[in-house]
Amino acid sequence: MADPTVIECASACTVTVVHELTFPLLEITHEQGEQIALAIVGVWALAWGIRQVILVLRQSGAIKEETES
Repeated sequence: MADPTVIECASACTVTVVHELTFPLLEITHEQGEQIALAIVGVWALAWGIRQVILVLRQSGAIKEETES
């Protein structure tokens, strides 16, 4: 937590203002960052693999239709 800033009023009051700005995303450990990166790469790789399977199935279906004609 940041050090408080004390503002003294002209009258008989004192106001303490605490400036606290945190970014939870930036407060992760190295290991947590690796886990997040691995999850992102894993999802991307899975989607790429599924896309490749779909492309192969479409190509084999097109070839099959051409030979039947």
